[in-house]
Amino acid sequence: MAGVDKFGVIFSVAFVAAMIIIMATVLQTDSSFTPSTDSTPTQTYSPPPTQTYSPPPTPQAAPQTSSSDNLKYTIRGGIVDSVSSDENHNAVKIMMDSRLDGQLTITLTSDSVTPFDDGTYFVTVDGEEVEFTQVGKRLTIDFMANSQKIMIYGEGYKSGGHDMNSMGHSDDSKEHEAMMAADKAAAAEKAAAAKAASDKAAAAEKAAAEKAAAEKAAADKAAAAEKAAADKAAAAEKAAADKAAAAEKAAAAEKAAAAAAAAAKAPMSVTIEPVEGSGAPGCEPECYSPSTATISVGGTVTFSNTDMAPHTSTSGTAANGPDGVFDTSLIMANASFDVTLTDAGTYPYFCMVHPWMEGTVIVE
Repeated sequence: MAGVDKFGVIFSVAFVAAMIIIMATVLQTDSSFTPSTDSTPTQTYSPPPTQTYSPPPTPQAAPQTSSSDNLKYTIRGGIVDSVSSDENHNAVKIMMDSRLDGQLTITLTSDSVTPFDDGTYFVTVDGEEVEFTQVGKRLTIDFMANSQKIMIYGEGYKSGGHDMNSMGHSDDSKEHEAMMAADKAAAAEKAAAAKAASDKAAAAEKAAAEKAAAEKAAADKAAAAEKAAADKAAAAEKAAADKAAAAEKAAAAEKAAAAAAAAAKAPMSVTIEPVEGSGAPGCEPECYSPSTATISVGGTVTFSNTDMAPHTSTSGTAANGPDGVFDTSLIMANASFDVTLTDAGTYPYFCMVHPWMEGTVIVE
């Protein structure tokens, strides 16, 4: 019985130990597993740079410059195959291969083509009359792609008696001749109209001149009458003015005499002093002694400061400020300043330091 219990105890201990080992292994395995915490990476989209489309340049035919039979030319948009003179028809024929719209500039000579009387030429491209630019004997002719022949005609093209039918241009010749005749008729009609207008204008101008002459005669007569009236009025006005001037002169003489009499009574100099305590308000209206002084024209006013405070004597008023006639600036205690007045009149003055101090100088 004891042996059985001992075996059971050993078995139990071994079983528990085995379970502990198994559990420890499982726990270690679980703790070593770390789930992935990586987040989905952020993706940033950058659009491809904008590409500016530039269309391929339009192919331009290189200009061809050459000369043939002493005729210099430049062509764009084609190639000149030949340049030949047609003396029988007074023309130049240019054969060419043109794959693009282009332009031919050619300089003619008197030997190659004699121009019409007005210095111009007649040009066709593949039998059709075209417009062109002419500077002297240099012609610039535009042509369309696939054009083959340019003809330049001169004098005799429309009435030279040549067989133009063989060249396929008789219709062009008649059309050009009709155009020339129409231009001539239009020019004659225009000249006649201009002459009629000129004659009418001359007649109107003559009538206007005659009317202007009559109006001038009437105006001269009216002006003469107006001048006579004006002379009469001027004479009366002058008489009145002379009388007024005489009266004014007499008044001026009387005034001058009165001024001379007053001047004889007025002194040539006077001394003005501030009253005691004038440095503070309360002395007005007589803050100077005398507050009103009278002198003769050309006399002198002596501003003497007998006060302890500095003062100024400045022409003008405290309300309106200095008027610029005279200014003693600051006169310190026991100092003085002389002012000579040469014009008659009344001169108010005040102290800029103590504006309540005001006085008056009368010059006679």
